Parts: sequence; C-alpha cells; structure tokens
Amino acid sequence: MKNWSAALQLLVVGFYVPLSLLIPTGIGLWLDRKVFHEFPLCTLIGLGIGTIIMVYGVYQMLRPFLKEAKMTEKGSPAKQKMTKSTTLINSGKKRSKKEG
Repeated sequence: MKNWSAALQLLVVGFYVPLSLLIPTGIGLWLDRKVFHEFPLCTLIGLGIGTIIMVYGVYQMLRPFLKEAKMTEKGSPAKQKMTKSTTLINSGKKRSKKEG
C-alpha cells in the first residue's frame, strides 16, 4: 500500500509542475493582451513567478522522500561498515605521516 501512496504523490508532482507554470504565464499573457500590446512583460513576470512556485512546491512535496532516503542511508549496515573502514584507513594514513 505504501508504494501506491508514493506513486500517487509523484503523479501529483507531475500535474503540479505544468500547472504551476501555465497558470501564472497564462494570466500574464492575458494581462499583456489587455494592457501592454508590444512587449510581453506580464508574461515574463508570470513565468518567473510560476517557476518560483513550481520549485518551492516540488521541494515541499519531495521533502518526505528525501528525509526517508536519508534515514535509510543512516540506518544501513553497509553504510556503517563503510564509514568504519574509511575511518580506519584515514587513521592509518595519519599514523604513517607521523612516523615518517
């Protein structure tokens, strides 16, 4: 059941990205047609605002996945073994420098 939840959240992200870009850009385009007739200033501002909304929203939606990945990485026995062996290797290098 957890996999369906993750798939649904990723599906929501897939719809969120284009909508968060298209809606502010469309409003800017509409304003440009009504107010400014030459330079698409409102369209560019809408695109910028939509990009900021999109980046922030995607980060907020994916943050639980990032936290979960970090927790599984910390709790992984292979990661702990690798950290211990790296510490031993690094401490051996320090000793050889002191001896030499």
